[in-house]
Amino acid sequence: MADDAGMSHLVDVHPTLLIADDDPVVRSMLSLTLERQFEIVAAVPDSEQAIATAGALRPDVALIDVQMPGGGARTAVRGIAEASPETAIVVLSGDESDSLVRELMIAGAMTYVRKGIAPHELAAVLHRSIRARPLCQAPAVA
Repeated sequence: MADDAGMSHLVDVHPTLLIADDDPVVRSMLSLTLERQFEIVAAVPDSEQAIATAGALRPDVALIDVQMPGGGARTAVRGIAEASPETAIVVLSGDESDSLVRELMIAGAMTYVRKGIAPHELAAVLHRSIRARPLCQAPAVA
């Protein structure tokens, strides 16, 4: 019976999530919304802390706001991609300008979602991004 309990514990492990948003209410709401499906390792207010936290904790996925102190997603995506290349990065914002989205994808973001997305849809996007990350890291074939 003890073995079964140990096995079920392994199945219950949630992916780790870093949240970066300068609005404390948004950070709190995202944490409350996602804590059942993810182990939230940190919720930070700026790009510098997002990069440092990602480098130290190596989360499975990072949810990054476009507009925040320290250079916003432009800085955070590049820094996280360098500090923790295995972390899938999902960008969150209301701004969907084609040039910004393209720039963030080139910098290392997996996808882009709008603020106000339904909680179950956001969780699904985060899970899909985690699964897709190893495919994006595959070495190029010469």
